[in-house]
Amino acid sequence: MADLFRNRSFVFLLLGQTASGLGGTFATFIMSWLVYELTGSLVAMGSIWVTQMVPSLITQLWSGPYLDRWDRKKVMVVSEWLRAIAFLIPTITFSIGELHVWHLYVTAIMIGIAEPLFRPSSMAFVAEILPKDRLNKGNSLLEGSMQVMFLIGPPLGGVILQWLGAQAVLLLLVGVMGVAGLVLLYLPNKQVTLSETKETWWKQFKAGLKFYRINPVLLGVGLLLMMANFTNGAISPMFLPYVTEILGGGPIQYGLFTSFFSVGMILASLVMGMTKEPENRRKVMLGSMMIIGLCMASLGFVSSFPFAILFIAITGFCMIVFNINNTTMYQRTVPNELRGRVFAVRILLAQAGMPVGAFIGGVIAEAWSIPSLFNIMGGFVVIVTIISFFLPVFHHLNSKNSTAVNMEKVKKRA
Repeated sequence: MADLFRNRSFVFLLLGQTASGLGGTFATFIMSWLVYELTGSLVAMGSIWVTQMVPSLITQLWSGPYLDRWDRKKVMVVSEWLRAIAFLIPTITFSIGELHVWHLYVTAIMIGIAEPLFRPSSMAFVAEILPKDRLNKGNSLLEGSMQVMFLIGPPLGGVILQWLGAQAVLLLLVGVMGVAGLVLLYLPNKQVTLSETKETWWKQFKAGLKFYRINPVLLGVGLLLMMANFTNGAISPMFLPYVTEILGGGPIQYGLFTSFFSVGMILASLVMGMTKEPENRRKVMLGSMMIIGLCMASLGFVSSFPFAILFIAITGFCMIVFNINNTTMYQRTVPNELRGRVFAVRILLAQAGMPVGAFIGGVIAEAWSIPSLFNIMGGFVVIVTIISFFLPVFHHLNSKNSTAVNMEKVKKRA
């Protein structure tokens, strides 16, 4: 591990990504708080997430096939500085007492465009600056730093908000993202190697679709992720009113509540790293999804803050267990020459449900109540998971070789 810190490029990437992660947690925290303060509307809480997620989804799908053709260092720097510029809008308007909710919607659109460019560029850049035998350690350190920021960011934001006010959070947010861009400028410039064959975006995307037709188990898991993200998109915007209205908390409690999701994720990462790969991946993955649904539903029945953070931590733990097994399956199945195209479709499946969920969640919470929303969404996850246990396609999760691809078959269909 010490040799990674002697790699100057890796250190600057680690610092830049850590600052980016901290800025991202501040952004989620303060956007939710300002929208709720300005409107008091649960529908508005959901719609601001929709406003960010729709351009984010479009950007991810459009940029996927082209990111390999762009200078990744410049993409990361532009992404951070565009986010900093976006948050100058509420920072300035708030300081002069002219902040309106439409300013936050404009900010959300800009964030949705800029944010999806950073992560894939960062992951690809790591492979360029580290030898293959150090990639696993390097990725673990980068992912760990992000989770730590997700852990400390929300409660830190809550403390600053309660003691110094929203203006201080906004100023710190703009500063952190600006500094992240500056740090990333010190990364070395890498020569971009262009493929001799230039395929259209649609042709590359269509090849990804055909891969899922050949490997239906990946499609099944992708649809499960869509369902999970649909429910997550529905309940996540309601966390702030849930903490303040149902649990009787304030900014600090809201920060702690959201950070405990990361506590569960960090614990799961440690456990998965120290244990062997499960022999029955089907039971582990579907069992994790079942627990996620039960925890979601349980949040609707509790009014105690300790129980609430326990359930949200368990949710984060199970989500990482599901995602790590899912990622491992993809790494073993998808060949290098199809990875970008297949992952573009994966992004569509995983995130397409989030904006719809955010809108529907706001409507349900407004019409009935926040606890009812948690009960409904949690119950939906449980029902879908029970059905999945009986579907033959998910039995292939237990076979390491069942999803192996006949490359000649794929090439002919592509």
